[in-house]
Amino acid sequence: MNETEDLKKFNKKIITPLIVLSATAIIAVFTYFKHYPMRDWLLIVLCSLVIFVAISLLFEKMIMGFMDINREKALALQAEEEKLLEEENPEEEESIEEQEESDSDSMEVHDILE
Repeated sequence: MNETEDLKKFNKKIITPLIVLSATAIIAVFTYFKHYPMRDWLLIVLCSLVIFVAISLLFEKMIMGFMDINREKALALQAEEEKLLEEENPEEEESIEEQEESDSDSMEVHDILE
């Protein structure tokens, strides 16, 4: 479970900057080569930065929601499998517990010394 939490934190840190930087870089290069005046160029780049921050935060929230749903499904599936295993093998678990109790009860002093 710790690995999924680490993965979740890692993805959350990378999604927003990756989208914002890549999209804004593309727009900045495009407007630069179209020879926009410096003031217009800065205004376009800053507006695109704000727009892509909003888009990337929405995208990040959607991905985190999907990851949470998948994690909950996996935990529910694991709990169901454990429940089915317990229902199928209750006799084996009881016999194992009884063996452990009988082993600990039958110890004598010479068993400990050896």
